[in-house]
Amino acid sequence: MAVQIGTRHRLLSRLTVAVLVDKEVLTPGTSRFLKGEGDSPLVNSLRRLVARVVVGPYTDAAGLLQWIEKVKPDVVFNLTEHVEGDRQKDSAICGLLDLLELPYTGTGPRGLMLCRDKALSKLIAAQEGFKIPKFFVVEKASPRLPQGMTFPLVVKPRFDDASVGISQASLVRTKEALLRRIAFLRQSETKKIICEEFIAGREMLVGVIEDRIMPVRELFIGRGSKSAPRLISYRLKHDRQYQRRWSFRTDFAQLTPEQERRVKKLVLRTCCALDLRDYSRLDLMLTPTGEWVFLEANPNPGLYPFKRSRYGIWSDIDFDRLIERIMLRALRRKP
Repeated sequence: MAVQIGTRHRLLSRLTVAVLVDKEVLTPGTSRFLKGEGDSPLVNSLRRLVARVVVGPYTDAAGLLQWIEKVKPDVVFNLTEHVEGDRQKDSAICGLLDLLELPYTGTGPRGLMLCRDKALSKLIAAQEGFKIPKFFVVEKASPRLPQGMTFPLVVKPRFDDASVGISQASLVRTKEALLRRIAFLRQSETKKIICEEFIAGREMLVGVIEDRIMPVRELFIGRGSKSAPRLISYRLKHDRQYQRRWSFRTDFAQLTPEQERRVKKLVLRTCCALDLRDYSRLDLMLTPTGEWVFLEANPNPGLYPFKRSRYGIWSDIDFDRLIERIMLRALRRKP
């Protein structure tokens, strides 16, 4: 459904937008973001675009219902990532909004559940044409390991996100190291674990807004040092001093026309199959032989202006226009 520019701006100027966030990103008892939390640019953009913006934390289902009744939003900008630390339950928040017939931004319950499962999402991506790492899952304290395993392997939680549970020790090269890492994760209350083939190559990030592919970004670590980290660990993603030590950065990927054509086709097909909506990011590897390997899909990734972003994936669109498009997309789903 096309919306004319004048009509679009009149619509936006009347909107009330509720920004729903995880409670730990706000100063307790307020709607102010803690220092260092990254959603302030998004809220500032919304305030430039719409009549009223209200920021609130998700506490529980009853609290959400009361908040919605009080705010009476036209659309919810959903920035939540978990329920009480469980990333598998963020889909329940979207399910509740669906029952209320209240439009909200981002991926819905089905897409969230598919993408949170690193095993299932890989199988779906493989059906759409991506190469995927060989993998197996571990669910018991004394696992039966498959025959003919090839090392090295990457051992990580099956359902967590944002590199939670991943360190350089997650890369194992022997059966003994594999069993130690599985035991370590289980001690940290990780019940389901995925062990996947380590794929060497160039690690890429691809942002998607609706059906528009952003320019591919490449991750760089260590400026070619042999001792540089081999994995994008939780520490590498969140510790700025560690990032500076290893010159962790992103830049526009240098790709051939055929590589660009191929990755765009695979990304669009896979986003559709995973039921990703509005905006998303796929993490990929490009092997030395030119194969595109699917690592994982990220529904509702961070939204930041290009120059203030860690990864710079929203490089090909004005930030206010990006936020506007996401909101209008959500409003089209209003019953």
